[in-house]
Amino acid sequence: MNHAIIVEESLANKQVLKYFAILHTKEGKSYKMHVIDVINPDEYVRRIQKAMKANKPYYFHVYNNGFSMMIVYKNQVFRVNPNNKNTWLKAIKYGQDLGIPRDQLDFYPTRIAEEKEWLR
Repeated sequence: MNHAIIVEESLANKQVLKYFAILHTKEGKSYKMHVIDVINPDEYVRRIQKAMKANKPYYFHVYNNGFSMMIVYKNQVFRVNPNNKNTWLKAIKYGQDLGIPRDQLDFYPTRIAEEKEWLR
């Protein structure tokens, strides 16, 4: 089983969310994030990438029980080890080059067991 965190405001076509089971929603003052169930990561990643805004720097990440993680930007996908942050460096640099602040590139949660804490 894989989950992904999608920032609703990152989507030019928010209708893409209807294809997913939304497991949790977290709201802030200017954003809404959804934790979705992702059955086939490669197929769903492409679907979400197509729906993302092209003119703004956003990403989402797909994770599971700590075995693997994908960090997905509009035009780039990084497959990393959630247990080895050194494997994240290229994805972090890519995000920073797009203008995303470093503190927003934490890719948390990295496993399903961390979702309860993240939702607080």
